[in-house]
Amino acid sequence: MNFFAELRRRNVIRMAGLYLVGAWLIVQVAETLLPIFDTPHWVLKVLVVLLALGFLPALIFSWVFELTPGGLKRDAEVPPGQSIAPQTARRMDRMIIVVLALALVYFTVDKFVLSPRAAKSSVAEAAPGRANATPNKPADSKAIAADPKTIAVLPFADFSPGGDQQWFADGLSEEILNALTRTPDLEVAARTSSFRYKGSTLAIPQIAAELGVAHVLEGSVRSTPQRVRVTAQLIRAADGFHVWSQNYDRDPSDVISIQEDLARQIATAMQTSMDPAALADMAQVGTRSVEAYQAYLRGIAGSLDLSDPKAFSAAYQQFETSRALDPTFAAAHARAAYYWRTQLDPTLTTYEPVDVTPDAMRERFRERIDLAIQHASRNVDRHASLALKALHDLRLREAIDLQRQVLAERPNDRDALSDLLSLYTRTSEPVLMREPLDKVWSLAFGRQDWANLYLNYAHRGPDRRRAAERALELAERWRDDEGVLYQAHRALLWDGRVEAARTVFERWKQQTNQSHWSSIPPARQASAEGRCEEVAHMLANLPPGDISQRWHLLMLLDRRDEANQLLMAFEQSGNTQALAGFLSYRHFDPSPFPSLMRVLERERIQRPPPEPLPFACKPSGVNS
Repeated sequence: MNFFAELRRRNVIRMAGLYLVGAWLIVQVAETLLPIFDTPHWVLKVLVVLLALGFLPALIFSWVFELTPGGLKRDAEVPPGQSIAPQTARRMDRMIIVVLALALVYFTVDKFVLSPRAAKSSVAEAAPGRANATPNKPADSKAIAADPKTIAVLPFADFSPGGDQQWFADGLSEEILNALTRTPDLEVAARTSSFRYKGSTLAIPQIAAELGVAHVLEGSVRSTPQRVRVTAQLIRAADGFHVWSQNYDRDPSDVISIQEDLARQIATAMQTSMDPAALADMAQVGTRSVEAYQAYLRGIAGSLDLSDPKAFSAAYQQFETSRALDPTFAAAHARAAYYWRTQLDPTLTTYEPVDVTPDAMRERFRERIDLAIQHASRNVDRHASLALKALHDLRLREAIDLQRQVLAERPNDRDALSDLLSLYTRTSEPVLMREPLDKVWSLAFGRQDWANLYLNYAHRGPDRRRAAERALELAERWRDDEGVLYQAHRALLWDGRVEAARTVFERWKQQTNQSHWSSIPPARQASAEGRCEEVAHMLANLPPGDISQRWHLLMLLDRRDEANQLLMAFEQSGNTQALAGFLSYRHFDPSPFPSLMRVLERERIQRPPPEPLPFACKPSGVNS
């Protein structure tokens, strides 16, 4: 009792109360004000740590010292008759009351003024990204409030002792992303967008702003033969605070349950509308074999770079291993099937010549896709595999119906929307593109990957002029994104806006990393400006086997007979699948290719005459 009486006499208990209330108020005010000045999220964390560390010294100080009329003195040196501790106690009581009053005022203002105003502001700022909205001026990335149900999954870091587990980190990140895309009311940034930030030192709020998402998932793995340690954090971009975090320190045999639990926990933290059973189904990886799943993750990691045919081929071998280890693993069968689907199309960046006949490739594709269909545990996955098989067989109408069924279950599935728009271009039905294009446009200002998707197809849709107008807006909104600028440049040229296209092209040159398609924009701009000799020079420098780019440049030079002859090898080898990809271009003429004409007749496709390329070089002797 004497000890507690001494605590009260020396005002230690009052100091504790005053310190805690004051620290709480400081943190609340800082949490409101710091984001206004774009202060890094770690500043608030440091402030909280410093206040916590200062608590014990404040109590010790109150115990050791006393405030006297002559200044601070050690308590032991103050005679009892000269102590003013009771007066100090009354002052501290008044200070506590004042701080509590301030806290109450802050709470009232925050709840009834600041929070409603922020909510209204978010709605107003998000309006430019809604369907059919046309902003009066370009949007700034910081001025657009991301939908709360948006998330980007950053590639996990590899902290393993040997630094040799990046395949596991990348594969795990990709699979979590794929699982979250199965959640109907979540919008997940495309992997091609979020994986650009691999190893980035940018702050999470800046990455989120550039991706147009409200939440970011980041994490790390540390794997040894004995233990797997996975750390993940779901971060709210608005203030950098952790919404949810989890550490797993398990046996390597638990890797499947780790991934499934991560996906389920994240979807729960994002407050999705899915019930527990649906969440569990969403998170299922499709195999209980750890060895099969590890091989699958190696394949996933190896296939992330679609511009590297050798890596894509090595990834295929991992999928083969995975499906051999677990013959019921539908996802492994589907990935292996997709490899042979791409090998039948030499125009794709993943194509690598192999010593296998086209007939053998088709047989291998069918064997694997049929197994994927047979073992799919979810109807939506079965429909996706059926759609891929229908597309391979050029049953385009059936593929459209199947993609619509996928979208009925996953309305925000970007890949399914992209495939549906691609199918409409092949069936020459631009009017049917309007509804999916409106869906994509509604997200294009908030998300870079959706902006890219919109521009890829909008100029092929029913309103080319509107596509060009929106291309200008999106090129300004995403002014540093190579993919968006590439697509915007083409949309502007299709509407005859050569000068505007030149401005976008110059900005594209500053961002390009000399990818597979890097010759196309310069050739298009040179052709539109009448510098045809430059296009001819670019054509001469292309590798002979680069069929797709050679075809594009021949069409720019209006050398149609040569362009048709280039593709005739597909007709002669019976590779109608590769020819069908060119149906997406309005200036492509299918009439020289009998196999393709039979497909159009069977699918009841009324294809209009080929449309002249508006920015092609004029034939010699024709005045410009």
